[in-house]
Amino acid sequence: MRSLILMIQFMTRYPVPMAIDFTADHFVRGMKWMPLVGLLVALPAAGGFALADWLLNRDLAALAAVILLIGATGGMHLDGLADTADGLFSYRSPERMLAIMRDSTLGANGVIAVVLAILLKFLLLRAIAADGVVPALLVAPVLGRMALVWHSAPARYAREESGMGEYVNQTGWAQAGAATALSLVLVGVVLACSGVRPGAVLWLTVMLHLPLIALAAGFAAYVGRRLGGITGDTVGASIELSELLSLLISLLAWKYWLV
Repeated sequence: MRSLILMIQFMTRYPVPMAIDFTADHFVRGMKWMPLVGLLVALPAAGGFALADWLLNRDLAALAAVILLIGATGGMHLDGLADTADGLFSYRSPERMLAIMRDSTLGANGVIAVVLAILLKFLLLRAIAADGVVPALLVAPVLGRMALVWHSAPARYAREESGMGEYVNQTGWAQAGAATALSLVLVGVVLACSGVRPGAVLWLTVMLHLPLIALAAGFAAYVGRRLGGITGDTVGASIELSELLSLLISLLAWKYWLV
């Protein structure tokens, strides 16, 4: 339970008034809880969407959901996406790219990445069928946090110093398997409770997980070749990219299959 609370404190902006020692051991043990943290992030966004869609219209509901998703995390994952884009698209040496990613100044590539991510989320939420948008909103952050474990498990930390590197280098297949098991349960329950026909729940759950696992692990391999490993910024980027892919899969599923 202490590791779950630590994950909530670290990954969200929810006020949890409990002092937990921030150690690599607590952090690694908390990896299995990442999908549940994602569900906690998703709940306000799904609720806000449903309320705004009822009171106002779909466009404002989609915008409200995106704002609430950002607010729940303080935009930390978007910041990681921006820093990753600034570093990777500078096409410098690994050492220089890492220095750029650590620089607090936001470059043009980072701005473009953030704008595109927010715009794509808005457009995807606006396009998903009416009966699918709330479950899609609920499962996307769950899957994004599951994916971050798969981004960390096969990789090493790119920097030499300790800190984030201690958790990355100790996260392995056991944590990835535990996070995936919890994610499968949470996504399956959300889909079943959302009215998805029983025969489709299992298949859609698998369809939502496998591409995201491939994306997260593949992205880790890519940045490993470019940077020599992953960083906290690439972890944040993996969450944002995975959420976008999850919403795209949901759009396709409700448009062409769950009709």
